[in-house]
Amino acid sequence: MQGTATVVKLLGIVLQYGLLILLLYFVYRLMRFMQNDSRQTREDIYAVTEISNEEAVLTVIEASDPDMLGQRFAFSDEIMIGRGGDNDIVLNDSFASHHHARIALLNNLYVIEDMGSVNKTYVNGQPVSGGQYLQSGDIITIGSVSFQFGR
Repeated sequence: MQGTATVVKLLGIVLQYGLLILLLYFVYRLMRFMQNDSRQTREDIYAVTEISNEEAVLTVIEASDPDMLGQRFAFSDEIMIGRGGDNDIVLNDSFASHHHARIALLNNLYVIEDMGSVNKTYVNGQPVSGGQYLQSGDIITIGSVSFQFGR
């Protein structure tokens, strides 16, 4: 009887420690999976979009819509920005006009033009009047959305 009680007690201890080891292994595998999954997401966020010399790109650096953040819009000749569905970049922003701004290639340089919007288009914090040449790194603000121009 004493031998049976000892065996049952010993078996209980082995099962408890076995279950604990199995639980720790599960947590370890879960942590490794989460680490690998987050590494892929970081690589996707910072992926470089290939842009040729004949193209420019607008990168969303600030927006009220979190889905827009980080989006990149490459173009070569012209791009239209505004709230209307017929624009190349459609902004879901009440401060953006239906056809707010246009960026076009002129003599191998890009020029931004405000299309008569009520709330204006800004480049580096200054309102655009007429056409204004863009340089790589310029910040374009339309409503609550800010783009960085790159070439």
